[in-house]
Amino acid sequence: MGSIAPANPFQDVPAGQIDGLATLLTQFRADNDPNRADLLVGTYRTDEGKSYVLPSVKEAKRRIFNDPDWHHEYRPSALGSQKYRDLSNKLLFGDHRLLREKRLVSAQTLGASGGCHIGARILKDHYAPWKQSGNPEIFLPSETWLNHPFVFQSAGIKPTFIPYFNSKTNAFDFSGFTAAVKSLPAQSVILLQANAQNPTGSDPSFDQWKELATVFLERGHLAFFDAAYPGFASGDTDKDLEGVRLFAELEIPLVFVSTYGKSFGLYSERVGLISVLVPNGEVGRRIETQLILLARAESGAPPDFGSKIVETVLGDESLEQQWRQEVRDMANALKRRRLRLREGLEKLDTPGTWHHITDQNGMFSYVGLSGEQVTILREKYHVYLQDSGRISIAGLNNDNIDYVTSSMSAVVKATTTH
Repeated sequence: MGSIAPANPFQDVPAGQIDGLATLLTQFRADNDPNRADLLVGTYRTDEGKSYVLPSVKEAKRRIFNDPDWHHEYRPSALGSQKYRDLSNKLLFGDHRLLREKRLVSAQTLGASGGCHIGARILKDHYAPWKQSGNPEIFLPSETWLNHPFVFQSAGIKPTFIPYFNSKTNAFDFSGFTAAVKSLPAQSVILLQANAQNPTGSDPSFDQWKELATVFLERGHLAFFDAAYPGFASGDTDKDLEGVRLFAELEIPLVFVSTYGKSFGLYSERVGLISVLVPNGEVGRRIETQLILLARAESGAPPDFGSKIVETVLGDESLEQQWRQEVRDMANALKRRRLRLREGLEKLDTPGTWHHITDQNGMFSYVGLSGEQVTILREKYHVYLQDSGRISIAGLNNDNIDYVTSSMSAVVKATTTH
């Protein structure tokens, strides 16, 4: 008898492109130069270049491990525990009337990536303007996290880019972005990052958030917020989320995703949240049902350990205050590294202006290097950053910052025409 299945059942699958960041990381790991520097990945490291486990997280783990009733059974709901969702929404939205009105329907997700994917699926299947037009399309900042377009495209949604960053000033292009948002069709879906924007480190001011909120209201747009770095811009989680809370208060249509990967250092635990603003309880119950179905289809049940750590920290007032201080300390350390890099470049009389390094905030910076300069940095000086010129400020430490600074200065001088 002949085989029923074809010899290659996946013969129509295209090879695609390898993730550029993964390729660069492979090159970095194979590089044996003693001065090599990794400014690629967004994980916070200490001034000594070591991985950092927050003391509050260590204490939470100690309490969990010492709890005789702790177990590895499933969470009671595919949405995650009610305690986790309630504590998360209180942290992210504050004491907001929408929480008391039960107008924010939430579910635990596999980090912010999982939240983006769940949100994309919800909108693809149920956002009325898309259903009517038959043209699901999300508008992304021209400079955004490299995974954003892939996540939405994988859900059958067309990603289209709009201006966000001014490469001449190395700052947020408020006028260009606002003009683009105004020009979009009514009820468009637009992705926004809440703070410490990846990859540019450039955010709207609160006054600019107010103006953008007015435009969203006038045009009936839906805001898809990704908040991966609460606290990493200012050091204050509440301050960093002012824009999100403003949009929520004005009841602008809202999908919100966040992760504890950065602020709790739980990168590999993949613990996040999605919250959807609903007009009333009936719609909320329907959205919750869809979230349950999606969660069941994608992971069966949410992972427990990372969310249990979050519950333990946020459920204890003193431990939460300790965690908030640790986030503040990380943010301040990033600011010091930014200042040291800027001052070093200026002290070396590096051509150009470098104040944007300290004007930007958070874990990343668009330092304003060209593709040619980035290539020379990698090939001649073994300093690795993305082709876009994004550097991870968290990758700078006491051992490499002087070398990185002098290398950047040498490359800029060698490639600058007078």
